Amino acid sequence: MEKRTVVITGGNTGLGFKCAQNIARKSKDYQVLIACRNRDKANVAKENLKQETGNPHIYAHELDLASLESIRNFYKAFCDGNFPPLYALVCNAGVHGNGMTKDGFEETFGVNHLGHYLLANLLLNQMINEGRIVFVTSDMHDPPRFLPFRKPIYKSAKLLAYPERNDKTPRYSTSKFCNILCTYEMSNRLSAETEKQITINAFNPGFMPDTGLVEALGPVAGMIIPRLISLFASLIGSGSNVEKSGRALADMITDKQYKSITGTYNDRGKIIKSSKASYDKTAA
Repeated sequence: MEKRTVVITGGNTGLGFKCAQNIARKSKDYQVLIACRNRDKANVAKENLKQETGNPHIYAHELDLASLESIRNFYKAFCDGNFPPLYALVCNAGVHGNGMTKDGFEETFGVNHLGHYLLANLLLNQMINEGRIVFVTSDMHDPPRFLPFRKPIYKSAKLLAYPERNDKTPRYSTSKFCNILCTYEMSNRLSAETEKQITINAFNPGFMPDTGLVEALGPVAGMIIPRLISLFASLIGSGSNVEKSGRALADMITDKQYKSITGTYNDRGKIIKSSKASYDKTAA
């Protein structure tokens, strides 16, 4: 296998770190570039990955998905860097935001969806044939009725980016719903409008109580809610952890079985149907 680069957003911790770890262990021909908004944390993760995997080809670069300027700077740095050809992009980083991005977008939608959308579009022209893009989404795009989450509300991208006062849209689940809409539409357009053979898929890691996103719920909710949800999630088969989901996510980059599979919703190694609403072509 020729040397190739894999970019992982949010690869310094949690699911992204475990994904990077599994890819780096697979072969030293995989050169992993961790894209993280905190440069110091990214560098620490880089050194830890080198030690744990024995793969010396681990790199880190600053990327703030809440800043369009930062995304464009990352793209320029990648193009100017001496990296092997780009093979894969894992759009993994995510937030439960309560504010606005540097460009004035609602933070959760801006980071989880818009930032990754721009990054993927910029990097497409750098990606080699038979490359792979994975958007990490969530089964909260279609939450079971007995869990304390509301279904996504999609009216328009503009209303998600610039919500009205007292807006009640469930921001995290809706942003993840948009990731799936994007996966299907982007896959279709890429196949129809270009000659490149690049796969684009969505990945559901399941509910992982051992990730940093749980901390965003707050100190009390962060202790109580994850335990309750973990119990219910285990009962319906949605429970997971970063070890299990990290391996499954890495497989989508390294496993030959995914070479030609595109435009799908992958639930930890199983291709299943996403919500009915996620196939709405007008919304996409």
